[in-house]
Amino acid sequence: MRHLGSPTLFLSRLALKILVILLLCGVLPVVLTGLLTQRRSEDVLRERVSDALTTHLGERKAEIHAWMGDRLRDATRWASAFIVFDAVETMMRAGGDANRARELNDYLQSVLGNTRVYESLFVVNRQGDVLAATRAERLEKSVRRQLADRTDLEQESVRLVVRSEVLNRATLLALYPIRGQRGTTLAFLVERIDLRELEPLLRKLDGPLALSFWLLDRDGNVFVRRGVVAEASKPLTLDFSRSELVREGTLDDSARALYCLTALAPPLGGYLVAGIGSAEARESLAKAGWPILVVALVGISALVVAFLWATRGVLRPILFLSEGARRLSAGDLNVYLPVWGRDEIGALTATFNEMIRRIREGREAIEDARDELARANEDLRAANQTLEELAITDGLTGLYNHRHFQDSLEREIRRCDREGRPLSLLMIDIDHFKQFNDRWGHTEGDAALRRVAGQIMKTIRASDSAFRYGGEELAVLLPGCMKGQAREVAEKVRLAVADSWSRRATPAPWLTVSVGVATSPDDARVARGLVDAADVALYAAKARGRDCVVVAEAVGPVSTSEP
Repeated sequence: MRHLGSPTLFLSRLALKILVILLLCGVLPVVLTGLLTQRRSEDVLRERVSDALTTHLGERKAEIHAWMGDRLRDATRWASAFIVFDAVETMMRAGGDANRARELNDYLQSVLGNTRVYESLFVVNRQGDVLAATRAERLEKSVRRQLADRTDLEQESVRLVVRSEVLNRATLLALYPIRGQRGTTLAFLVERIDLRELEPLLRKLDGPLALSFWLLDRDGNVFVRRGVVAEASKPLTLDFSRSELVREGTLDDSARALYCLTALAPPLGGYLVAGIGSAEARESLAKAGWPILVVALVGISALVVAFLWATRGVLRPILFLSEGARRLSAGDLNVYLPVWGRDEIGALTATFNEMIRRIREGREAIEDARDELARANEDLRAANQTLEELAITDGLTGLYNHRHFQDSLEREIRRCDREGRPLSLLMIDIDHFKQFNDRWGHTEGDAALRRVAGQIMKTIRASDSAFRYGGEELAVLLPGCMKGQAREVAEKVRLAVADSWSRRATPAPWLTVSVGVATSPDDARVARGLVDAADVALYAAKARGRDCVVVAEAVGPVSTSEP
C-alpha cells in the first residue's frame, strides 16, 4: 500500500513544482512591467485631476459671482422704483399707512410672480420690522442684531444664515437700502433667495472625473454639499489659507479626497470647494490597468491548460471530486460522480456519492416539513389580514374609520406633495340627522348612514377613499383631484344621496347632505390645515341652508410644518 501511494505523492509534488516554475517564468515579467506602467500612470492622473479641479473651480466661481450680481441688480432696480421709496417714505412719515402698505405688497407680489429665484420679497425698517412682504415674513434675529449694531447702512449686504429660526433651515438673504429723496436710508428691500437655485450651478460633473462642489460660509459651515443644499452640520476643518492649491484631506466623510478651494468675493463671501474622492480619482487608473491584467490572466490560463493537459490522467478524478463538492455547496444534490479505479480516490468517490444520497433523503424530509409550515404561515397571514381590515373599518358603514383617516391623510399629503399633485378633501354631514334619529329611531338612522355610505362608494373613483369621520360626518380623500373636479364629485354625491332617498318607499322624510371641499396645496399644505379648511366650508354650507356644496376659499400659502 505504501509503494502504491508513493508515486502519486511524488508526481503531485513534481507537478506542483513544474507549475510554479512555469508561472514565475511567464508571469513575473508581465507583472513587473505592469507595476512600472501603473506608477507612471498615477503621476499623470494626479496632474490631470489637479488641472480639472482648478479649471472647474474657477468656472463655477465666475458663474456664482455672475448669479449673485444678477440678484443684487434685481434688488437695486426694485429698491429704486418710485412706488417703493414713495410708499416707504409715506409709511415712515405717517407712522403706518394701510393703503400704501397694500400697494407695496401688491408691487412685491407682481415682482415675485415673474421669477422663481426668490422665496419671498419683503421690506423692513432700520430696526428690522417688516413693513410689507409677499407672505407672512419676519427677519431673523441674528440679522436684526447686525442691523442694530451697524453704522454703515448704505451698501448692499448678503447674509448667509446657518440655520434660520424662521424657516428652520439654511437661507440666503440679500439686503439693499431704500433711500428717500434726501439720500438717507429709510428701510431695506430684502430678497430671500432660494439656495436650491444654486444647485444647477454646483451639480456634480459627469464623465471620467466626477467632481463635486461644496459652498461654505466664512466659518466653514456647509450650505451646499455635493451640489445639493444641505442641513446645518459641523464646519469643515480645511486649510483655508492655501487657496487655489490642490491637496488631499477629508471633506464631509471619513473617505480621503482630493480638493481645491477658493474664496468668494464680497458681498457673498465664504468659500467654494471642488473635490473628488481619492478612490474615484483612481478609478480611471484601474480601468487602464485592465489590459495588463487580462494579458497576465491569459498567460496564466495558457500555462494552467498546458499543465492540466499533461497531468490529466492524475488530476481528472480530483477535478471530478472538486466539481461535485462545488455543486453540492451550491445546493445541487442531483450529483453522481463516476468511480475511477479501485484506489483511494475511487473509494473516496464512492463515499462521496453515498453522502450525497443520504443528504438528498434528509433534504426531502425537511422540504416536506417546510411545506407544512408554509401552509400554516399562509393561514396565519390571512387571519392577520382579516384582523387588520377589521381594525381600520367602521363596523356600521363599511367605510374606513377615523384612525385610518388620520393615517391616510398624512400619507396622501406627503405623497401628493412629493409628486407635485393636488389632494382634495370632502367633509360630508347628513343634514338634521339628530332630529331624524329622535323621530324615527336609531335603527332607521343606522340604515340611513349605511345608505349614504353606499351612495358615496358608488360615486367616487377606485383610487379615492371614503371614511366615517365621526357620528353622521363622513370624509372622502381625492388624490390628484383639483378643486373644480372635487366640487363636481361633491355635487354628484349630494345628488346621488337625494335621488336614492326619493326612490325609496318609506314614511321617513328625505335625508340630504351638506359638503365642504378643500384642496392641498391651495388651501393648506398640512393635514390639520386641510381638515380645518374643509370644516369651514362645511359650516358655510350649513349656514346657507344645507343640501349644498361649498368650496373653501384660498387663503394663501400655509406653513410647511405642523404648528
